[in-house]
Amino acid sequence: MNEILYLLSLGLFLALPPILLIYRFKNQKPTWWLLLLLIISLGWIFIYGTFIFHDQHIADLIAQNKELPKGWDSDGASGLATMFFGWLLAFLYSLPWFGVYSLGTLAKSRGLISKSN
Repeated sequence: MNEILYLLSLGLFLALPPILLIYRFKNQKPTWWLLLLLIISLGWIFIYGTFIFHDQHIADLIAQNKELPKGWDSDGASGLATMFFGWLLAFLYSLPWFGVYSLGTLAKSRGLISKSN
């Protein structure tokens, strides 16, 4: 179960910026400050959830005496960094998506994409 939650949390983290930016591209809502707040706060939650559920998945594997993945014996620094700087990771991950959004709005303004979409 923890493995499913780990993968779900990671998937949500990776999908959040493109989903929110596609929604903004089509509707011009939400405002930029709200969009950035959503990306940073939800991204932080999802990336920290990914760390927590991955650790729980490792604990499940240890309890079942199964083979452990490489790097399972982390000293915890990655968890601490994720807890304090997960918002920064979410922001940095969203930057390329802002570039894609800018290209889309440029194409829309030049008539390459119909404005009714």
